[in-house]
Amino acid sequence: MKTIYPADDDKDDRMFIRMAMEQEISDVRILELSSGDLLIDALEQEKATNTPAVIIMDMNMPRMNGLETLSYLKSNTSYKHIPVVMLSTTSDEYLVRDSYNRGVNAFIEKPIFHQDFARLVQAIDVCFLNASHPAENSPQQLKRSGGIIIIEDDEDQLYFLRLAIRESMPFTNIYEYTHIRDVLLDISHHWSKFTPPPKLILMDLYLPTSNKGLDLLIQIQQLLVLKGMGSLPVVVFTNSEDPDDMKASYASNANTFMTKNSNMMHWKNDFKNLHRFW
Repeated sequence: MKTIYPADDDKDDRMFIRMAMEQEISDVRILELSSGDLLIDALEQEKATNTPAVIIMDMNMPRMNGLETLSYLKSNTSYKHIPVVMLSTTSDEYLVRDSYNRGVNAFIEKPIFHQDFARLVQAIDVCFLNASHPAENSPQQLKRSGGIIIIEDDEDQLYFLRLAIRESMPFTNIYEYTHIRDVLLDISHHWSKFTPPPKLILMDLYLPTSNKGLDLLIQIQQLLVLKGMGSLPVVVFTNSEDPDDMKASYASNANTFMTKNSNMMHWKNDFKNLHRFW
């Protein structure tokens, strides 16, 4: 059973989130909290028996707000691996950047209508719980442009990744890498070669081993921080279903860990859902 902690002091918003989760996510356990300190208390109480698969947290809460709670979670080795989706009524650039610098996995402007909560929950189910939901391109998504870095050492899978991205993100420039040393060199010394600049990094974990992939993930995150690009999302997209791989990836600051659908033709749908966050 999937356990999710929604934390929000607004009871109406908690109701909308709960209703959407009960409607869209199968086999789910929901533990609602009204503040950051109560969320931390619940984590401590359930630490030995039940760790949430994802935390959905409001920015503005009493006693301990979202940023304070986020900092505590991401600096604690017991909780660092738990993905956190931050909701806020504002999309202030400073708050977004600050949230990513503190380790948030995704920062989303809070929905208003029930159907928007449902779409958000569907995307959370796909991107953080490895479920499958149909997704349609919105006009806003279709207008977006930018670059995406793909790190994949399997040429066949790279081909299908390319197709899926071109169908789901049609205005995106793709920068492909099959060798770790090349991507590290370009990120560290030749960032200006990316025109337009990347808005997302998509990487396999097994390059060819998970240790190699985790080392690369850590090095990429360090380089992005040095370049003031700490908010650039890094998505692990892999064949692995190993919970230890997932935990290690999140602990190494991956924004999300997605298991590749065995049918590669479904990947474009996954990227449409992923595009809701980044």
